[in-house]
Amino acid sequence: MSPQTLISDKSTVRIIYFLMSFSLVSSPLRAESQSLTTRTSMSWYTFGTLTQPVNDSPLNPDNTTLQLDTQSAAFDIRPDLRVQGGSFKLIARPQLKTATRKSKIKGADSTEHPKSTGRWIEAYGVLTASDKVLVSYGLQNYQWGAAESINPSNRIFHENVDSKGILYTVEGRNISRVNLSWTKKINSVLMSETEKAKDTTEFRSEETFQSKALMKHEMNWNSGADYLGFVYGSGETGGAWIGEYFNLTVADGLTLYGDAAHQKNSDAWYPVKQRSAQAPNQETIQLTQAKVSSGKSYTLAVLGTRYSFEGGSDLRFEFITNSAGWTKEENELAMDSLNTSSPLQVAYFRANLGRILRPGLEYRGQKYALISLRVPDAFSTKDLTLYARMMRSLTDFSASFYTSLEYGFWSSSTFILSAYMTQGAVESDLRGVVASSITAGLRQDF
Repeated sequence: MSPQTLISDKSTVRIIYFLMSFSLVSSPLRAESQSLTTRTSMSWYTFGTLTQPVNDSPLNPDNTTLQLDTQSAAFDIRPDLRVQGGSFKLIARPQLKTATRKSKIKGADSTEHPKSTGRWIEAYGVLTASDKVLVSYGLQNYQWGAAESINPSNRIFHENVDSKGILYTVEGRNISRVNLSWTKKINSVLMSETEKAKDTTEFRSEETFQSKALMKHEMNWNSGADYLGFVYGSGETGGAWIGEYFNLTVADGLTLYGDAAHQKNSDAWYPVKQRSAQAPNQETIQLTQAKVSSGKSYTLAVLGTRYSFEGGSDLRFEFITNSAGWTKEENELAMDSLNTSSPLQVAYFRANLGRILRPGLEYRGQKYALISLRVPDAFSTKDLTLYARMMRSLTDFSASFYTSLEYGFWSSSTFILSAYMTQGAVESDLRGVVASSITAGLRQDF
């Protein structure tokens, strides 16, 4: 039986309601009254960012296409509210932001653009129906696995390491979820994304939302430090996948981990040459879903190792393989599709650009390596945390670099500083549209 048959969205919701009702009947909650408790906290970020676009990028020449912010200053307020009464808990995490931005387009500064925005990072309820069943519903972030670069077996979230910076927060999804603890060492999760969350970043250009559901089974040992899990999932109209993940202690301080997903066909965008409708004797390059019915199976996987030093430092190496990713030739063809000197190609520029920027792939290429290091109390300085990482494409050897410093002082204040840069030819995979970016500011915790 396929994952799609097992866990359609509607059936998952029915299972959730059934388990909730069953647990309430079979394992009554405590009869005694329990008081309502509230816990609140808040982080206030005040920061500025300077960004240098890749001016000769075919994706954004002279910053005319994307008009990226080159200077910005902002206040970012993130309250965290948790209310618990008996077996029910409510979590609410809004984000309120006010920013002033400027762009440099063709070497000239644009006018300032002040703007205030608000959104929910998370907002969901949790019911501990029994000591074996937990039910939750709402806007939430739920992930698993030990890998830093990517979580392939979770096809509801599509986070990758290049998006993770000092101000990073995961965009929550509208999820219904049941956690089942069969024993202390064996557990299962039934999870469904029920509807599109407002203001979430589009993963695949022009995609139409469809609900997804999955079931995850995990066995752990060594007091939970080591584990092995299997995932079965499907979209509402197809696109089933299977996945697995693990974490294994090899020696004191040394662990080996992995995470993978396997799926038939790919609904990502790929550059292909096609006959022009306007000039049938000439070819144009267009981004199409060329492999949506390929019949092939594709794997996205990460294998990594982590060494934790006695002082608390953490060193990681990860290898990422993505068989659905673009080859070096496909990447070059995609860049050629943005050639505005061809009148025929200009007609497809906007569509091609959107599909290149959001192709429906966590990483556009096929093979990468990541190294990262986190050092608490760096340089023998208390409360100074250093983090650095490098990701390199093993196809065209382009790279991205990121480093950050956090220094805590006055018990609740933290100085934050981060820097990001890319390396490679303008048409290469990881060069992208940003050459460098620096952020500095303060975080105040209340």
